[in-house]
Amino acid sequence: YAYDNVGPEKHEIISFRQSFHGRTLFTVSVGGQEKYRKGFEPVPEGITHVEFNNLEALKAAMSDRTCAVVMEPIQGEGGIIPADPEFVRGVRELCDQHNALLVFDEIQTGVGRTGHFYAYMELGVEPDVLTTAKALGGGFPIGAMLTTDKCAESLGFGTHGSTYGGNPLGCAVALEVVNTISDEQMLTDVQRKHGLFVEELDRINREHGIFEEVRGKGLLIGGALKPEWHGQGARFLAAARAEGLMLLVAGPQVLRMAPALNIADDEIYEGMQRFARAVAKVVAEGPEA
Repeated sequence: YAYDNVGPEKHEIISFRQSFHGRTLFTVSVGGQEKYRKGFEPVPEGITHVEFNNLEALKAAMSDRTCAVVMEPIQGEGGIIPADPEFVRGVRELCDQHNALLVFDEIQTGVGRTGHFYAYMELGVEPDVLTTAKALGGGFPIGAMLTTDKCAESLGFGTHGSTYGGNPLGCAVALEVVNTISDEQMLTDVQRKHGLFVEELDRINREHGIFEEVRGKGLLIGGALKPEWHGQGARFLAAARAEGLMLLVAGPQVLRMAPALNIADDEIYEGMQRFARAVAKVVAEGPEA
């Protein structure tokens, strides 16, 4: 798009620290976590990383050479950190000022995960490009890139392709997923269930005091551990597994919960009872020195 409309000099990309966008050479370069770039060096030039939710830092980094800003509406691997709505609106304005594309990576946040079909839908902005996969196929491999009409003009036949984009079986599965999850009651229920999780996590935290903050949207929830528990997320995961509960981490300081969107209320309460027992065991052992 930038090449077609301006020229080869408009090639710079801005992304955000602690972001995660995949494990290809390009996506580990755009991602803002050095650990994923190890072994891939030298990475492509022309990519700058700035602090997430810091509009002034982005403003200072942008120029008319910027072709795109790539971001997650909620940083997933970076710690379940939602983008501030004002920040997102500012990013959109800066992209418009510099004729740069706004690219939303909604691999983790898309397809109902936040209680909206795509997370951008509640932020008051529209990206120029959106990536979506994983949940789009309900577990069956498929990926897709959505663009506005103006961007699509630069994607002539043969200019873009994907192993997991467009195969008939994957598309048939994705159509059923879209029809199921785009149901208004399904999405409303995801938002309601978020409240149940937060209530239960707050209750556990009042008793054991392990979290600085519980954050996230819909059924993408993170519990940020207090400093004395930093780097010890794996202990909580192991204790939870012993209780028959599967959790994730989002970086070493955040416990991540991302259950199925159709999880039943009684399953939420059962899971939180198991989590409470796991937390109690770890707390009884105390933080590691």
